[in-house]
Order: sequence, then C-alpha cells, then structure tokens
Amino acid sequence: MRSKPALILAFAALLASWASVGTAGTRAPQRLQLFPGDREPNGGRSEVSKARMTELRKAVADEPKNRQAHFDLVKALIDSRRLDDALTAAKAWRELDAYNLVVVRLLGDIYSELGKTKKALRAYSAVVELLPKDAKAQRALASVLKQNGNLEAAHARLTAAADLRPEDARIRFELADVAQRLGRNDQARQLFVGIVNNEKAPEIVRYPAKQKLAQIYNEQRRAAVEQDNGTAAADLSKAIKELDIAGGTVNDIKIYLTWDTDRSDVDLWVTNPAKEKVFYSHKKGKFGGSLFGDVTTGYGPESFTSHKAHKGKYVVQVHYYSAGASNFPEARGEVVVVLNEGSANEQRHVLPYRLFKKNQLVTVASIQVD
Repeated sequence: MRSKPALILAFAALLASWASVGTAGTRAPQRLQLFPGDREPNGGRSEVSKARMTELRKAVADEPKNRQAHFDLVKALIDSRRLDDALTAAKAWRELDAYNLVVVRLLGDIYSELGKTKKALRAYSAVVELLPKDAKAQRALASVLKQNGNLEAAHARLTAAADLRPEDARIRFELADVAQRLGRNDQARQLFVGIVNNEKAPEIVRYPAKQKLAQIYNEQRRAAVEQDNGTAAADLSKAIKELDIAGGTVNDIKIYLTWDTDRSDVDLWVTNPAKEKVFYSHKKGKFGGSLFGDVTTGYGPESFTSHKAHKGKYVVQVHYYSAGASNFPEARGEVVVVLNEGSANEQRHVLPYRLFKKNQLVTVASIQVD
C-alpha cells in the first residue's frame, strides 16, 4: 500500500463519507453513485538506486548553491521512503537558501509524511511569513490548506492573495469557490458576478464563474419557490437565462478541475460508458457530455458537463501534460464532482490528487449510472 501524508489521511474518512451523502444530508439516489479512486498515480514514486543516490549527494557537495541538485537529492530520498534522511537534506538546503519556496514546501511535505502534523503546518505557513507580499506564496499555502480540509484558513490566504493582486481573475475565482463551499453564498455571488462582468478577465475563467454563479442562483430560486415568492423566482430565472450556460443549470454530472502550479498544463479526462475519452482534443462525447476549457498556463479551471448521463460507468482522470516553467514540478489540486446539479439531491465530492511529474495519470473517481 502506498504511504500517504498524515494530513491527507486525517480527512480521508470524511471525504469517503461524502461519496454517499448529498449537500442536504440526503442519501444519493441510486441512479448516480460516485466511487472515489486514487490520490496518487500507481507507481508515482520509485526507489532510487544506491549508485544514483551517491551521484546526487556528490552533485550537492560539488555545487552547494545549485538548487536543482538539492531538489533532486531531497526528492530521491522522499521517493525512496528515506524520510529522516530527506528531512536532514532539506534542512541543510534551507540553511543555504532560506527564502526558497520549494524547500519550504518540501519540508512541510516531509513532516506531513512523517505524521508530524503541527510541524508540517508550521513549515507550510513559513511560505507566507517569508514572503507576506507575494500573492503566489499566499496561493500556494491556500492550496495545501484546501487539500487538507482547512477551508477557513485557505479562505484567509486567498483573501490576502486577492488583495495583493486584485486584477487576477483566477485568484478571485478560487476565493469565490472556497466561499461557496463554506456556505458564504453572498460573498461568492459578489465575486463571481465581478468576474463575469469583467470583460478583461479571460473567458477560460469567466465561463466557469458563470457556471458557479448559476448554481448559486438556482439554489436561491428553489428557495424562492418553496417560499411562494414568485417574483424572486422569476427574477432569478431571468438571471440564469442571461448567463447562457450550455446544458443549463440542471445536470446529472458537473466536474471541475483545478491545480496549484503556474505555467503548467494539467488536463481533465472523462471516459464515458462507450469508452470514449472526452478531453482537450475531443471536447464533446457521443452521449452529449462536453468539456469546457483547456488551460495551458496553470491553475485551471477546466470543467465537464453531462446533462443526461448515459447508463454505465464514467471514469474521471487527471493527466499531467506539461510542467512548463513552474518552480515546483509537482501538480496538486482538486477535482470537484457535482452530481444531480441543480436538484434538491445535489451532491458535491471534493477529491484531492497529487501528480509528481509530467505524463503521470491518476484515476480520481468513477461514477456509476444505473
């Protein structure tokens, strides 16, 4: 069995329980069932040979200021499950390169895998203590906090990042998404409206913002109908129509993909019951499921919608296409699967994943449609 970071394991049971419970606490109807998959690819880590380890140590000794040499050594030790040695090597690196975000993050990862939760969070937090005015640092910490279920802390970090870079539509999208997951729909709505109305924002972000905004409007419309408030329901119906969402706001399956590295390309793959893969070069499947977006510059989001899911199994995968020029080669993020979107039985499933290098693939979930 693959080892998993202690911080992530702490939330595994919670996330697994979400697989059968809707947002209102209602059991999922039998027609749509989600089965969580892996968080890391099979064979994602492989032990490094003794000879190669000797080479890596020599490279560090020969060039103590070479960041790549330090990274290769620490990463090899982690992959070989030599975590105590990895911790020693990472600490030695940081003494020489205290303001390097990569080594700070690696220290957090190592502490996490050693089960030292408090030290891991302290190490991750050092990212923003070192660079409090760096929006990327704030965002990097928010990604780690989200993956470990601490949405309140992630919200605070994304708020700081948005204040530092108010023109960055992707950061505001991430902040709105976390606000929505925390149940702060008023704040989420305001942020999503701001993105939608910002003509300078890239369409690759504006359209998912419209999708998310439509979800909020639809939830408010259902509440208005229950309260016999016909005027409010009609106004919300008009607002939803004006967003012009392909497939509408009531769908069997909606999937969002995000990740935490800049200038990188991570892809969402959804294979339908006909074993047809819907992805960046084949965006519409024979059963009507379609992909929106092919983000090649980092972070996402990408999304998939199936208005009426076909009987059988849908397989949800994440593929690391290109690491680009990111200063951290791994890609970590979340896949959010929404089943019965727009209905009283709507369910949300948050599936963290981690890819170690380009061309790796992880199957994060399957959805059975009966």
